[in-house]
Amino acid sequence: MENFSKIYNTNVIQFARFFLALSLFITLTLTPFIDLFPPFHIEKLRTNMRELSYLNYYMWFENIRIPYYITLIILILVISGFYTRFTGLLHWIATYSTFYTMFIIEGGDQISVIITFFISLICLFDTRKNSWLTYKNKKDLNKYFLYFSYTTFFIIQLQMSLLYLNAGASKFSVSEWIDGTAVYYWFNNNIFGAPDIIKSSIGFLFENKYTVTLINWGVLFLEIILFVALFLEQKYKYLLFIFAFIFHFLIFLIHGLGTFWLSMTGCLILYLFNPTISFKENIKAIFYSISELFNNELNFLIKT
Repeated sequence: MENFSKIYNTNVIQFARFFLALSLFITLTLTPFIDLFPPFHIEKLRTNMRELSYLNYYMWFENIRIPYYITLIILILVISGFYTRFTGLLHWIATYSTFYTMFIIEGGDQISVIITFFISLICLFDTRKNSWLTYKNKKDLNKYFLYFSYTTFFIIQLQMSLLYLNAGASKFSVSEWIDGTAVYYWFNNNIFGAPDIIKSSIGFLFENKYTVTLINWGVLFLEIILFVALFLEQKYKYLLFIFAFIFHFLIFLIHGLGTFWLSMTGCLILYLFNPTISFKENIKAIFYSISELFNNELNFLIKT
């Protein structure tokens, strides 16, 4: 845990914040305003204010466009990396408020609310002017603050682990996932299914009973192994990051959930990267892990 203070010298957390903020920024700027904030929905929210809903700053303004532009400004500040200890909390408030105000939401928005809250607690101790910058010298941090940051970061990783456990385990109660046909139905769904260009290129994989079963059970296996990743060595986490990144990218291509892919990329960085070294060093470590895997497999084949 002593080396954990290096997270305030590296830019790994800032990369995660970047993807989470970019996801929401794209949602707000590329979706028609009236679709996100229809008047009837806003009126309903105003008449059902209770408990934490008073933290939702969209409800503080009569003109809903004012908090909308405030959110965009906050997200730009988060992406810029300036004064993280202040923008961390603003990022969570903006994410929370937007999530509980938008009429159209998806899973990436929901996990962002949780993760940005815990990130904001870690960012309280980041004294850098810009968290994109990396430093070699270790910063001294009060041991109690360090323990708090370490515990908070572990909670983020635990949250991600349980998220994948729930995603994988819940599918075992659905007959289509058990018999290996679920991905066929999702791929061909009229609303959430793949676009024609994807169907014409890889659609045959979802027509063959062997490949569709392999893909179906591959999804289940990947989600369960991503749960187990919490307990694995770092080199295996790097390998799982590649598979998880590709998995969520394919969801984007097939189902059109681009912002979900961005949100999950940010979460995967927090879950599977080493936060005590720079993002660039993590990327190098990923390639090294891949190289080591192939070398081991090659040596095994030669010996056999």
